Amino acid sequence: MLLFIFISLCIPSSLALADSIHNTTDSADLYPMTRQDEFEKNFVVFVVVNNFKTGENISLPYYSSRFRTATTPKSHHMFHGLYWEPSRRDEDNYPGEEAFACAYRDVDQFLADRKPELVSDQSRIEVGQSKTSGNGTVRVKCGKFDGHVRRVSESFSGCYYNGTVYRINQDWEEPNPGNDRIGNDTLWKSMSCQRSENGYFENKLVGCSIHKTISFTTTDNSVVTHVSKHSVELNEVNDPNYDGQWKKCVESEPGVVKLEEAAKIDDSFCTVDNVVHKGVWDDDVKGVRWWCRFGNVVEKTECKIGKNLYMRVNSEHTLPNGCKFICHPQTNVFQCDEALSMFKIEGTPRKMRKWMPGRG
Repeated sequence: MLLFIFISLCIPSSLALADSIHNTTDSADLYPMTRQDEFEKNFVVFVVVNNFKTGENISLPYYSSRFRTATTPKSHHMFHGLYWEPSRRDEDNYPGEEAFACAYRDVDQFLADRKPELVSDQSRIEVGQSKTSGNGTVRVKCGKFDGHVRRVSESFSGCYYNGTVYRINQDWEEPNPGNDRIGNDTLWKSMSCQRSENGYFENKLVGCSIHKTISFTTTDNSVVTHVSKHSVELNEVNDPNYDGQWKKCVESEPGVVKLEEAAKIDDSFCTVDNVVHKGVWDDDVKGVRWWCRFGNVVEKTECKIGKNLYMRVNSEHTLPNGCKFICHPQTNVFQCDEALSMFKIEGTPRKMRKWMPGRG
């Protein structure tokens, strides 16, 4: 009798407990979705979930599948010469991947996985930075255009010196090792990028450069420092008007310049074609105006055409006969479409074919 009463009292309570679990709204609100499937579209993986309360299937963007940077634990994601990171659009959480830096070494992914040191931070170039390689013949630059990061490699032609590429005929200054003080002044060496006789680019030592530091106080008691530079070509005597001394720029040892005392030069005389000249004179045969400048150095200053027409060096002039006259630093050049009787043609002239209009 007691056993029957106990069972009858417990059954309603058990049924009520099961009914409360089935009808509760808390669990339905917290976990209404169940994952059904996934698919890929436009380099984005979508997951398909089902709302078991409404029976509706919903597609949600999950991650970008272009490089899958959001699904790997690696800290470096380098593809196609750029560093990538996952990103999402704020308004709808749509996934994507953006490049934020460039790779100095464009390493393929298989080699990058085997040798991670090749894609370390030392090989990364931030936007706005650049690095040179191949002894300065190639510059890798990381820039941004139209909202996208770009890696651009440029080849250079010129002279490579101390990590910098200099163009042909470009001059620059370098510290003078072991001989950089002249009293309160400093002595630098002047360099120039020139082409050698064999056609190669050459870093050439061309002279001395004296840097004089001058400091003065302005009206508002602030100190202003100014550096003046005075250049002296190699193996030439310094202008005495600069500091009242006769000095000659020489290369005391390879790559090192020095100012040595030089004999006083009373005046400048130059000998050309066994004739002594002083100052400026004209050579009507060669069509040149010469200058015997300080240090007994002959310099071509202008070209002369006819009796009174002078042209500066590296300029051009069209003559009445249609020829073009070029005042070159070394020799005068005439460019003519037809041969002139006053000139002798050397070599084999190039034959020009007569132009014939095409058929309409």
